[in-house]
Amino acid sequence: MAANFWTSSHSQHWLLDRWTIVQSRQEDLKYVSEVDIVKLNIWFCNLIQKLAKRLQLRQQVVATAFVYFKRFYTKNSYRSTDPMLVMATCVYLACKIEECPHHIKMIVQETKHVLQDIGGFRYDSSSVAEFEFYLLEELEFYLIVWHPYRSLTHFATELGIREAGLQYAWFIVNDSYRTDVCLLYPPHMIALAAIYITVVLKHADFAPGSVGDKLDMRQWFADLNVDMAAIVEIVQDILGIYEIWGDWREDKVIALWKELKHRS
Repeated sequence: MAANFWTSSHSQHWLLDRWTIVQSRQEDLKYVSEVDIVKLNIWFCNLIQKLAKRLQLRQQVVATAFVYFKRFYTKNSYRSTDPMLVMATCVYLACKIEECPHHIKMIVQETKHVLQDIGGFRYDSSSVAEFEFYLLEELEFYLIVWHPYRSLTHFATELGIREAGLQYAWFIVNDSYRTDVCLLYPPHMIALAAIYITVVLKHADFAPGSVGDKLDMRQWFADLNVDMAAIVEIVQDILGIYEIWGDWREDKVIALWKELKHRS
């Protein structure tokens, strides 16, 4: 792994711009709206999360699978691929890269269980193994992913945010993977955005006498010498996903998915 984020393959090859992401969705946008794409993104992430729960994976492994899935779909459309196969393969690959490998047969078995009520999973182990090579090519073999969790813990410790506050910010980072911010911004910026939301919503829970308790948080952010406009953009993306998520129903998204796949 690179000594720091800025010399990593994540930084050098997988920080994209919004135009690239918009262009990657043009095929699907011929048939559904941008909001529909967001709802589908939420659904596929939820399915990955369900599969990960059955496999008892650490959150970092889940987050890596999310990123692989999102990176793959910067080069492919939902209509031209089967996201269920992509999802299973991303989880399988993330398990290996994050050093908690699961047998491919177990991945297939648990994927079948997760998808049994929504059309099933028609692939076997050989299909996932074969697709892994295609996934690796689309990821350009850059497989190390940097996540916001380490930075989040560092900033929380510096500020004196107690466990409840850290947990709240951690959940925000988890939710951020339903957005595109992991493709657009360095992980420490996403961590700062999560802290920003936590502080503004008064969930930071600073320890008495800590830096966060004594200091004006606006000054703390200013002293960091980071691009606050970018922080605000990340915050808006995360809050925007909550707004869409609030109106989200799985049965409607499943119907949307079937419509997208079968429209011509």
